[in-house]
Amino acid sequence: MDIRPVKNETDYDAALAAIEKLWGAASGTHEGDRLDVLLTLVAAYESEHHPVPPPSPLDAVRFVMEQKGMSQADLARMIGVSKSKISEVLHGKRPITLSLVRALKRHLGIPADILVAERCALPDDRNLDWRLFPLKEIVRRGYGAQYDPKTQAEEIVRALMAQAGEAPPCDEAVCFRQGLRRSGKDDPHAVQAWLWCVQAAVRGRERVRRTPGVLDADFLNRVARLSILPNGPQVAVDFLLAKGIVLVVVPHFKRTYLDGAALVTADGTPVVALTLRYDRIDYFWFTLLHELAHLALNHVSGDNVRCIVDDLDVSAGDDRERAADAAALDAQIPPDIWKKSGARTARRPEAIRKLAWEQDIHPAIIAGRIRREQQDYRLLSREVGHGEVRKLFPALMVP
Repeated sequence: MDIRPVKNETDYDAALAAIEKLWGAASGTHEGDRLDVLLTLVAAYESEHHPVPPPSPLDAVRFVMEQKGMSQADLARMIGVSKSKISEVLHGKRPITLSLVRALKRHLGIPADILVAERCALPDDRNLDWRLFPLKEIVRRGYGAQYDPKTQAEEIVRALMAQAGEAPPCDEAVCFRQGLRRSGKDDPHAVQAWLWCVQAAVRGRERVRRTPGVLDADFLNRVARLSILPNGPQVAVDFLLAKGIVLVVVPHFKRTYLDGAALVTADGTPVVALTLRYDRIDYFWFTLLHELAHLALNHVSGDNVRCIVDDLDVSAGDDRERAADAAALDAQIPPDIWKKSGARTARRPEAIRKLAWEQDIHPAIIAGRIRREQQDYRLLSREVGHGEVRKLFPALMVP
């Protein structure tokens, strides 16, 4: 099968690259068996060399709710409290009481030692273990490059935070409030480092005042039509900036499974950040439109929710995520046209290209939607634009 043990970071990076290429391979095939072996090797290496800290109490509750497809109202009914109380707890406005710990443990199966951990996604400055951050990756991205990751962890992280314009979070009230569409394997320190990199990238961009009311369904549709341009992703950056929306590309860190984020900065600037975790045209446009939909639907206000971070491989168990998915899909192709389209069932390249020409969008978008609906990522693999996006942002794709 030509698979080597994962003994160091070079082997680890090579295994991750191979996993990305094999993702979606059918079980029982040669490719599927190879994927299973690689996932096992990577998991073993991460367990030893990149241990993930336990989740915060609120992260644990949100994750289990998302996995079970539960809303706040569902949880409130299950444990016998008001929906407003659950909302206040999940937004950090009310502490998790001992009685609530017992109820959550009984109904959701979350261990009590996690629920009583009094910390947010990151501990306060006095207790912060700077060594848990992805120091080498931060340095490779140009932050704190003058410091040694082995002995100057705090200096490196503070250098990144200074570029981001952030102070260390000291309690849950000032932590980024993140959405529910997250992988349970995410390392919160690596996620936070990525968010600081996003903020640093935004600070370096010239911006204009946002045009009131610009974010609506028609605007999302116009963005989707940029996909027909050979350099559409680059054009999207300037197009959005002219409307007061900053689009940045910041690759994800190891031990994170991030596709994008929608956030509002302290000065009210709407921001979309993309990782380009998968280098495909269909993926780029769906992720961009999904994050723009979060902004258009006022899911990110800068008050209770400063930021929504998405792993789009996770099912959309939250109402906000389902709404953003629907808005992104409708912006690409109106629902009535999609339901009647022969391309949807024919799945032939010529039918896909015909519909794309009629709708003024890139054919990869239609191929990607078919694959997504069928949950079969072996379909139309030559039609989704593999390897066509990252090359448009070479300076941003750090090693």
